[in-house]
Amino acid sequence: MTNILVDIGNSALKWSSLENMEKPRAYLHDSKTQLSSVLVSDLSRLPFEEAWACSVAQQPLAAQFEELVNCKGGKVHWLRAEEKFEGPLTMINEYDSPSRLGADRWFAALGAASQYFGNSIVLVQFGTATTVDEINFERDRYVFLGGRIAPGIDVMFKSLQERIPALNVSSGELVDFPKNTEDAVTTGIIECQIGLIKNAIEKLKKKSDHAPVIVVLTGGGIESYEALHQCAVDHMPRAHINTNLVLKGLALEAQNKR
Repeated sequence: MTNILVDIGNSALKWSSLENMEKPRAYLHDSKTQLSSVLVSDLSRLPFEEAWACSVAQQPLAAQFEELVNCKGGKVHWLRAEEKFEGPLTMINEYDSPSRLGADRWFAALGAASQYFGNSIVLVQFGTATTVDEINFERDRYVFLGGRIAPGIDVMFKSLQERIPALNVSSGELVDFPKNTEDAVTTGIIECQIGLIKNAIEKLKKKSDHAPVIVVLTGGGIESYEALHQCAVDHMPRAHINTNLVLKGLALEAQNKR
C-alpha cells in the first residue's frame, strides 16, 4: 500500500506517490465536471490508503475524486493554504485572507522554497491562468508576499478568436519583428506573459535586501509552449524550469501531518 499526492487543476489532475514524486502522471479532464475516464480506471487498480490532495477545480471534480478514493476504502486529506507553514522551512502567508489563496499557489510556493532555499523567488505557474507570485527570503524564513493573476496563453488565444473572428487567429512564431498576423498574435501574447514576470522581478528586487532573486517557471503551459520556454530563458538568465512543485509542496505538508 502507498500514499499518493494529488493536484486537481482546472484542466488536468496530476498525481504521484509520496515515495516517488519524480515520476508524476497527468490526466486531462474529460470535461469541466468529469475526471478523465482513463484516470478513474488507473486509480481503481492502484492500491493506496491515503491521498493528500489540493484542488482549485470545480467542486464536482473534487467530489468525484473523493468518491473514487472512498470506494477503495481510502481517505482524502484535503490541504489548503494556511497562515503559516512550519517544518523543514518556515513560510508566512501575507495574503489578506490566507485561506482564500489558491492551494496550488501556496503549495507550489512551498515546493519552490524547498528546492531553492535561500533565494527570493518569483514563481510563475502557466496554466489556464498565469499566476506570478513573489516569495521573499528574510533571514531564515520565507514570506509569501502575494502575486498577480492573468489570463493564460490559451485563454488569450481563445479570447481573440471569439472577440475578433476576422483575425482568423492561429499559432505563429515568436519573432522580434512580426510581419504577419499569426506571428504578431503569438509574439504579443507571449511577450505579455514575459512583461508580467519582468515587472514582478523588479518589484521583488526592491523588497529583497539580501537574498538573490530567481525566477521559477512551472505549470503545464511551460511544457506545452516551447516558444514561451525559450523566451523566458532568453529574457531571464536566472530562470529555472521545475514542473513538479505543487506535489513537492503537498509532500512537505503531508509529511508534517502524518
